[in-house]
Amino acid sequence: MRHRFSPISYLFAALALVGVTSAPANATEFNNLQKKEIETIISDYLLENPDLIRKVFTILSQQEAEKQQQAELERAEKAKQAVVEHQDEIFNGKDQIVLGNPQGDVTLVEFMDYNCGYCKQAFGSMLELMDTDKKLRVVLKEWPILGPQSQEAALVAVAVTKAAPDKYWDFHKAMMTMRGTANKETALREAEKLGISRDALEKLYEDKTSREPIQDAYRLADALNLNGTPGYVLGDEVIPGYISLEAFESKISNLRSCGSTNC
Repeated sequence: MRHRFSPISYLFAALALVGVTSAPANATEFNNLQKKEIETIISDYLLENPDLIRKVFTILSQQEAEKQQQAELERAEKAKQAVVEHQDEIFNGKDQIVLGNPQGDVTLVEFMDYNCGYCKQAFGSMLELMDTDKKLRVVLKEWPILGPQSQEAALVAVAVTKAAPDKYWDFHKAMMTMRGTANKETALREAEKLGISRDALEKLYEDKTSREPIQDAYRLADALNLNGTPGYVLGDEVIPGYISLEAFESKISNLRSCGSTNC
């Protein structure tokens, strides 16, 4: 049951917060005339002491920031536990896409969608990371969360990994740099440009087993509490969203030097 408070209750609570008054916050103890008189007194007091209002808002902002920080710490800890519980599926899942150095000493896992603007923005960072860090192993998870067209494009991508795995990287680059909406037809056209048979891809597209890597990605993303693309796993840290190239490089360096992304 929700309780309704009058403005006078909030005023008392705010003043009590900064130690101005010890009056009870329960305004039902006063009759209407008393409430009006008290509100007038408090209103006059606040107008004469505007710094008090700023102090109240500062305290409330600090409290809210502390709550958010605590919530973020709890989220990160739960995500870390989920990484441990699903470690093999995250880093060595069945039919997953591995780029960079397959024997690399650090693995970066990305959950992505071909219609995700932030994924495309982050693609430049991924290119540079793989170009400059020859010991980096990259795992891609097709996680099409932006509607049916994204699901179509993801299914074509899975079909490419089966029909022509040696051409997947070129296909992926083409899709990530393509203008317009990614869907079945645009994905098939990009694959055809690379000499991959449309007929072979159509058959794999309809094969129910092609949906399994995507279903696995959905399940893992849910376990990791990811709620948008891109999402990353690096070491035991879950990174929910785009970060800069410099941030990636720092976390990877930390992981190598001390075994954690945050030394």
